[in-house]
Amino acid sequence: MDKRYNTIILSAKYVLPVTSPVIKYGAVYVKDGIIYDIGETGRLAKLYKTDVLELGKGILMPGFINAHTHLELGSMQARLDPADDFPSWILEIIKRRFFITKKRAGEAVKNGIEALIKSGVVGVGEISTIGADRQYMINAPFYTVLFREVRFLNSLIKKPYANNPNLEERPFPHAPYSTSPEAYIEASKRFPAYGTHVSESIDENRLVTGQDNNFSRRLGPIIRRNPLMMGTRSPVDYIYRLGFLERRTTLVHFVHVDKQDLELAASHDAGIVLCPRSNAYLGVGMPDIGLLHNYPRLGLGTDGLSSNYSLDMMDEIRFLYLVSRPVIKSLAEAFVINAATIGGARALFIEDRLGSIEKGKRAGLIYLDTDVANNICLSIINTPSSRIKNLD
Repeated sequence: MDKRYNTIILSAKYVLPVTSPVIKYGAVYVKDGIIYDIGETGRLAKLYKTDVLELGKGILMPGFINAHTHLELGSMQARLDPADDFPSWILEIIKRRFFITKKRAGEAVKNGIEALIKSGVVGVGEISTIGADRQYMINAPFYTVLFREVRFLNSLIKKPYANNPNLEERPFPHAPYSTSPEAYIEASKRFPAYGTHVSESIDENRLVTGQDNNFSRRLGPIIRRNPLMMGTRSPVDYIYRLGFLERRTTLVHFVHVDKQDLELAASHDAGIVLCPRSNAYLGVGMPDIGLLHNYPRLGLGTDGLSSNYSLDMMDEIRFLYLVSRPVIKSLAEAFVINAATIGGARALFIEDRLGSIEKGKRAGLIYLDTDVANNICLSIINTPSSRIKNLD
């Protein structure tokens, strides 16, 4: 929290807690970076006898959770064209990654942090591939879940990662097509929380189920279908059989899934993160909004600049709204705001810290300088990022 707001009442015409109804002429009492109370401005001002900062006629709300990023890969932006199929794009990523120095990756991370702050982000799920991001993320003015990318068993560390008040670290077995089954199994035994990419492309599903696929064709001996995939019906079923859903699991993309996959995720209380603009960029398809929109641990992420044109959460929110509106109609507004806030916090299992305005949570707040019409959610969606004030 900005030191200017260490002990203060933040007031706005509209306060949107997300998990409870909108408060008109509302306020939030903040002390030492923690939310102590929420309610009507007059009541809080009378009760706490401290400075009141009148933000304006816009909306005070929880900041956004960008639940999936690859900031280190930002240096690939404009250097990596979409391929004809997803495995070909993965092969190009593998080739180019060897030429990314820690210095270049660090610069990309610093630029990415600036972009996230400007779009109202207060919580991030960052994938660490090169290892250049931790030193920057630990000092960033938001909360970070730093997922350490894993492909083989020997890349798992011996003991749980040390945590920090502003950052926690978890392993991230990359994906079923690229990670050894032993790494999935051991991660689920050693760690209380982790994540993975899953069901991002139809080729991944075909690989797992033994059908002809472009992973086998394009990457040959680099990526093999291992024997433990025999008899599985989907990538989600595969990681379930490896025991990977037993702990706090964050599943990223979740595009080519069905009702049985969702039931598996739900029965294990897994988090799900959608990255629709990345999916569109790579041509892998769109998440099934009709199937997923009621899932409580459903978050939203921009992915990295290797598969997207910006890290702006407002861009991601608007895009998700556009693809959701034809499917779930008037539910789309609330759905996308929830996915960008409390849903993202739940997907990363940090809802005790962020995602909504509630007593005891971190004061990860943003103010949208906007003229609110009848629909507050639609007003948020239409607000330019330049009119967001990050108060965290």
